Amino acid sequence: MEELGQELSEQDKASITQNVWTLVDALPQRDLIKASDARAWVAQVVELHGVQAIWHAVRLNGFGGSEIGVLVRNMHGVRADHMASAHDIVLGKLMRKIPDETNEHMTRGHENEALHAAKFYKKYGAFRDEAAFLKLTQAQGTLPWMRYSPDEVAQIPSKLLASTRGASGKRPTSRWLIDYKAPSCVEEGEEIHFQYGCQLAQGSILCEEQGVELHGLMLSQYDWAHWRLKDDVIVVSDDLKQMVRDAGNWAWGCVMRAEVPRYISTPVLADSAGFVEKNSELAVRMAHVLALSSAADERAMELRKMLLENLGGTKLDGHKIVLPGAGALTAFLKIDMEKLQADLTAEQLASVLKKDGYDEKRMAAHLKSLGVDLKQFKVDKVDPDKLAEQAESFGIDLDRYMVEQHVFKVEKPLKEEMQLFVNTHYPLAVEPSEETSVLLEQGVTEPVAEMPRG
Repeated sequence: MEELGQELSEQDKASITQNVWTLVDALPQRDLIKASDARAWVAQVVELHGVQAIWHAVRLNGFGGSEIGVLVRNMHGVRADHMASAHDIVLGKLMRKIPDETNEHMTRGHENEALHAAKFYKKYGAFRDEAAFLKLTQAQGTLPWMRYSPDEVAQIPSKLLASTRGASGKRPTSRWLIDYKAPSCVEEGEEIHFQYGCQLAQGSILCEEQGVELHGLMLSQYDWAHWRLKDDVIVVSDDLKQMVRDAGNWAWGCVMRAEVPRYISTPVLADSAGFVEKNSELAVRMAHVLALSSAADERAMELRKMLLENLGGTKLDGHKIVLPGAGALTAFLKIDMEKLQADLTAEQLASVLKKDGYDEKRMAAHLKSLGVDLKQFKVDKVDPDKLAEQAESFGIDLDRYMVEQHVFKVEKPLKEEMQLFVNTHYPLAVEPSEETSVLLEQGVTEPVAEMPRG
């Protein structure tokens, strides 16, 4: 994908527009697309996406791997991830909906792809199978709608895979279809999102049809938090492949009949009695924790008030008071800016403001030259030390403008003790003992757990 956001000349836009119209006029669904929809789509997409409009026009001619999982889910009455829908996809193919503007998630995946590939090659000693990659990129499926833009077709040394594939030792390298993802958060565990599996299943189908023999499929996710690749081998069943074919056929039929499928609504709970039966114990446990939390918060505020009253109106003045077995009491200064601005002159106020290291006058002059209203950037940050130094010369009562905000930090061992109490008495899952089950059947309830004593 080309860099987005670059400035294009009118001549460039005209050339791109002509290429887009050539692709649009060749669409099999062209006769079903309203002229007004086509004109609006082309104008907006060229304006928003520049040269990428050509890529978006190519995508009108079928369904890619990133779309197929949405179609499979919606065909079976299940909502898809990330608010995607067959409704919007079909609308897009009929040019009634323009592609979404590039967001940070798309940009991250696009701009990180080269780094991701390099890290993947280094991890496995792998390299791109250029011939297979090009063949798959240009592939036209036997089904008219099937398209695929591979992230990677790689040759990986077979010795690294011997533990998972018995035949891998018979050849020096093995060909893998890889899908690169750069999610904002990588989930631990062996399970992957269903839609990722559908995407690789579609790629697998096209590889079979093009005679591209694969050793396996892999989802490679860039784990930013741990600066590693989380690579999962994906096994695609014949059933899933058939689901992909069926969903694509269904949705393409909608396109070719100009019938937009309905949005899939979240189903309404049908068996409330069954829900109550299954979740009563869980709800009681949750209610106990909520009630305990509410009562504890209220009591904590009362105790905090008593503790601060016992300071007798004195200030901490930057000191920390350690209370053994409890925690530490500190305070930070909060300045009443409204009072200060009302009582000080502009010159006095300017003399006690913090300096941030920038030439504010030059910055302000530059913003003014651009016609920017400076009021939106006006933030007065008073330096407490400067104010304290000059309070006497200003003739002001410092305590009238500066108030201590107290903070009590609970010591770590006590936090851990309370967390253990919650985990012990209110676990996320409870396996009732045989004795407890009998008592519950007889209507005997367990006593409420008591808080541990300090």
